[in-house]
Amino acid sequence: MTAYWFLVISVFIVIIQNRVFKFMSLRRVRYSRHFDRRTCFEGDEVALVETIANEKRFPLPWLRVESLLSSSLRFGHDHSTNLDISAGQFLQNHRSFFSLMPWRRIRRTHRVTAARRGCYDLSTVTLSAGDLFGLSVDTKTLTFSERLIVYPRLVLPDDLALPPRSWQGDMSVKRWVVEDPFRRIGVRPYRAGDSLRQVNWSATARTGDLQVHQLDTTADYNVLIVLNVEDHAEVWRTINDVETIEQGIRIAAGTASHLIRNGMEAGFASNGTLVDELQSVVYVPPSGGEPHLYALLETMSMLLVERQLPFNDYLMLLSERLDRPTDLLLLTTHTDDRVIEAIERLSVEGHRIVVRNLLPESEANAS
Repeated sequence: MTAYWFLVISVFIVIIQNRVFKFMSLRRVRYSRHFDRRTCFEGDEVALVETIANEKRFPLPWLRVESLLSSSLRFGHDHSTNLDISAGQFLQNHRSFFSLMPWRRIRRTHRVTAARRGCYDLSTVTLSAGDLFGLSVDTKTLTFSERLIVYPRLVLPDDLALPPRSWQGDMSVKRWVVEDPFRRIGVRPYRAGDSLRQVNWSATARTGDLQVHQLDTTADYNVLIVLNVEDHAEVWRTINDVETIEQGIRIAAGTASHLIRNGMEAGFASNGTLVDELQSVVYVPPSGGEPHLYALLETMSMLLVERQLPFNDYLMLLSERLDRPTDLLLLTTHTDDRVIEAIERLSVEGHRIVVRNLLPESEANAS
């Protein structure tokens, strides 16, 4: 009889605790995660910070946290012992187990290496908790908007050629300058050839000599870097030689950085598409300055290696879009007859063009 009542009481306790834990497990359980910075360069190490808190008087016998991340975010070997990582070619599954006493908070910092350029979202995390015996499980999915932008590594080949105006006296002349009629920085004496429209009559009356507005100068030399994401001439949409195109993106990033940091202007264009704009081709007009450089790098980070338009069609589109003579650096794996025809049209319109083949010479000839 004693054993019978012990069994009944045990079953009653199991049922009661099951109902209690099912109702209380994930109530007032807080979870957050974020990177310690928004941007980094390819190969940099960043910190992923997790915080788990049980903000109630009821303990949690176990809590499981699961999430999917890109395999390009590589966790260091010193990560927490209760973090299980199952990595595939493109994604990795993270699973952690915790036991949390009442009013307990756990904070973990993971060191993560950004192995490839790209745009990485933390997206969703699933929390699971249950009773002492695992008879019931309550789950909750949390959505995050945290994003890590990984810039491409800056690569500037020693043999990289740019349109001819950039190499004047081995870079001793870094800016081709013209006067900007909208930027007045003072007055100066009139010189032969000055337009009478630039005369400053107030200064002329004050000094007794003819004075004109002194105009600021603005950079005249600019380069549009154009990347072809096709790895061969007859590609449809899927790119097989992704690493060659990735190297092209690194060269584009290094070239843009070199130009802008030497006082010139750079832009970026591609027949690929962006993560958040899948139906659009890529075009960022040339400009200068550090903010513009990082805008270019962010665009390159978000570039998908997928062809939106054939390269010759995209060059024709550029021909219609460019409203003034522009220097073009074309980074491509091939130049077939259609591409050459588009290049010739751009040249006739006054654009200066340099083509750099991304493939070794032997491979380029074979293709």
